[in-house]
Amino acid sequence: MLTQEKIFKFFSFGMNERKDSQVQTRILLTNIFSVLGILFFISFAILAFFNSEYLITWTLLIATGLCILNMVFMVRTSRVEIAVPFLLFLMGGLLLFILITGGTHATGYLWALTFPIISLILFGLNRGSVSSLIFLLLVGVVLFSNLDFVRVNYDNIFSLRYISTYFGIYMLVYAFEYLRVKNVMKLDRALEEAAFETRSRDEFISKLSHQLRTSLNNITLVSNLVSKTKLNQEQQDLIDTILASTNNLVEAVNNIVKVSNLDVRTVKGYTIPFDLGSSIENILHLFPPTEYPNVKFKVAHDPTLTNQVEGDPIRIKQMFLNLTENILKHVQSDRTLNVSIKIINNRETDEKIQLKFLVTACIASGDECSLPIPHDHMDLSIPSRFSEMLGGNFHASSTETHTEFRFELTFLKSNIKLRKGEITSHLYNQKSGKEKQIELKEANILLVEDNKINQKIVTLSLEKLVKNIDIANNGKEALDRFGTSNYDVILMDIQMPVMD
Repeated sequence: MLTQEKIFKFFSFGMNERKDSQVQTRILLTNIFSVLGILFFISFAILAFFNSEYLITWTLLIATGLCILNMVFMVRTSRVEIAVPFLLFLMGGLLLFILITGGTHATGYLWALTFPIISLILFGLNRGSVSSLIFLLLVGVVLFSNLDFVRVNYDNIFSLRYISTYFGIYMLVYAFEYLRVKNVMKLDRALEEAAFETRSRDEFISKLSHQLRTSLNNITLVSNLVSKTKLNQEQQDLIDTILASTNNLVEAVNNIVKVSNLDVRTVKGYTIPFDLGSSIENILHLFPPTEYPNVKFKVAHDPTLTNQVEGDPIRIKQMFLNLTENILKHVQSDRTLNVSIKIINNRETDEKIQLKFLVTACIASGDECSLPIPHDHMDLSIPSRFSEMLGGNFHASSTETHTEFRFELTFLKSNIKLRKGEITSHLYNQKSGKEKQIELKEANILLVEDNKINQKIVTLSLEKLVKNIDIANNGKEALDRFGTSNYDVILMDIQMPVMD
């Protein structure tokens, strides 16, 4: 970490986690000026005491106490709209007092020249300019009025030079702040334009990908339906060619999406209580043994985890789904792939809990690991990004017998208890059997889809396999049908008119 970062972290006084960056910056600057002011007050109070300037000594000590109280108030409440004017008023009053008394060596007038710097930085260009000019008028009154309580005699030539110097410092600081603010605004606009262009590009690619996938899926489904009819060898070869070409196009679309480099960190996150173990197990249910007979999943939960956690279950699921899909690319038809997931309670406080996740994958001989999977050739960018986004670091390594993926994530603790009797270790090689089962041929299905071609394709694909298919053209129709009929399965599109 750089030295200036350490300095800023020190002056932030634990404010690094604030969401509003502007408030954090104002608090940081105010803290810096407050600390510098306190050091200034204490140093000159000591000098004034040794010079028997007891009035100045007590004034500086009182100003020190007020400055400390103001800083504590601001750090605890974040009320910068109160703390900043108070600090500026305190500084201005003290600088005028030193100008009137002359300070410890009759050179106190020098410190009043710092007021426009403090004012413009803390108050901004508009209010800072007003307060600087008001202070300049008060300085002019002290210098030119020959008041009895002014302990130092300032002649007119000195006063004119002093006013000119003050105004010159004000103009320099104003110009610097103006250019800085202008450059920051330009940078912000450039960032907004870049973000808008990125979002527009991503939305375009996403919509294009959706349209292409839909059409390609329709071609694939129709081709499969045609291939089941009575075809001669030449017709079958043509259908097979169509299917092969379609699969190549699907792969091309996938590559287009990868090239677009959609940033998973832009996905909106949520913080809700959820059962972490169940969330991971639900992902593994997407890979049933009927489709993956050579894969064995095992999940081991830490027995000390008795409560749910608070976080974003969607991102957790997306992370484990992508990691699992990457691992399953290495399934071999004649070998068993063992995948083990361990959840370990790494560190726990009253409010937070840090969990360590160990995902082990290997090619097994019997129940024992014999070979690792080649993680160097895996695309782990999405799990790495999700881990980073959730505050962890993703690591992958291999030994002679297995490959290990590990990361640590921190969650808020929830007061909701886990269900009693929950299994802490489960081997996924059989169907759960807990859900109510129904034969597919007896199923009533609701299809929510506005695209007429898609409606026809799905109907053609399923009409011989299920009992009944109803169609809703948008979300509103789906809700109306759902309220009057019982459905075993609902197939839903996302982007639809009226209500999606």
